[in-house]
Amino acid sequence: MYDLIDECGADLKHLGYEQTQQGKYSLSIGKINVNSEEKAQQTGFDKGCYMIFNAPLMHGYRTECEEYISQQIAKGIKSLLRRNSLGKKSRLLLVGLGNPAILADSIGAQVLDKINLDVFNKALRVFKFAPNIFTNTGINSFDMVHVLSLWLDVDGVIIFDALGTNSASRLTTSVQINDVGMTPASAVNNLGNKLCRETLGVPCISVGVPTMLLAGKVSSQFPQNLILTPKDIHTELDTLTNIISQAIIQSI
Repeated sequence: MYDLIDECGADLKHLGYEQTQQGKYSLSIGKINVNSEEKAQQTGFDKGCYMIFNAPLMHGYRTECEEYISQQIAKGIKSLLRRNSLGKKSRLLLVGLGNPAILADSIGAQVLDKINLDVFNKALRVFKFAPNIFTNTGINSFDMVHVLSLWLDVDGVIIFDALGTNSASRLTTSVQINDVGMTPASAVNNLGNKLCRETLGVPCISVGVPTMLLAGKVSSQFPQNLILTPKDIHTELDTLTNIISQAIIQSI
């Protein structure tokens, strides 16, 4: 299981991957443009632009660190929006995937909760929606997002969700963004329809955070279907959702 492109096992540097150190809070930013079928096959990821923000010290500091990292992520999101011809006048649908009843899978809903909308503004152009999961609603997340995007006539969709990782050190310390979209429940079963430009007809920006690790990656003694998550997940998600929600507010 891997949702982070820098865990795909391919020689990313050979494919154009670049990583820079920002100098504060040990933040590093990796970038790769999967711009050919060959790169897509080697990485196992769809064509598009990917950015990975790794901040192993983000939970050791508070406000100043959150502000700094959110500013860096905002720059990345703005670049993806521009790349897809989305600007300050674009109509956007913000989608928080996942199961809000399970902490490790609730990041989508938590991010949306921290983004306030002026719903009584007649010129409202940003909307938010948390579809929950199929086993709780009986409705596929893709179907609900598809209908809403058409009904609201949006120009783009921004998706938030929890990701899976193969490394315990990456849990809640990395943020991956891309303009490829996202498949609901990809970290668990990968059975849903992908939310992307090809399926929704509009650009899809995704923001994901690894909060889950298959226990089998840690020890063969664990069952393969057991998922691990940090013991301080509540506090760490609060920090991450602050960072991501502020990055979105700055970007849109």
